[in-house]
Amino acid sequence: MSKKNKTWKAVKKSDVHWQLDGESVLRAELEASRPKAGEKAVVRLTHSNVYGPLTAADFYVRIGDPLHPTGQGDLDSATDWVKASLVEELVWGNEREMLRSQAQEPFDGETPWWGTYEATLSFPSGKHSIEVKIVSRVPDLLSSMVLSGWESL
Repeated sequence: MSKKNKTWKAVKKSDVHWQLDGESVLRAELEASRPKAGEKAVVRLTHSNVYGPLTAADFYVRIGDPLHPTGQGDLDSATDWVKASLVEELVWGNEREMLRSQAQEPFDGETPWWGTYEATLSFPSGKHSIEVKIVSRVPDLLSSMVLSGWESL
């Protein structure tokens, strides 16, 4: 595949990633890799799928406690989730990556896709983790769950 367009936000390489259902991968990064206490930082998530666009999920982020992470199936106990907004969609077509809005749809066959989401969190002092909640609107394709274990500070 081609080199990343410098204006694109998709997270293609990250130490923080999870393998999801249906050949999907979720990669994550902080815009400020070490945010200072009291400052805001952008959390960027890129959901990719080798078969094509999979936008039937909502992503939320929160600051968690690394000593007491939220359980994978515990979607409702925390109330401080911040919804991440879809800011970019890329697809592979015509032998290159392009914005989905510039691609010819419907796609013919498998069309690799990257959907990038962003949310802003304000970090208090101390050691924290970032948790990600996935709420799937199509449970047969992607499970709803909480992902933890991403230590930020």
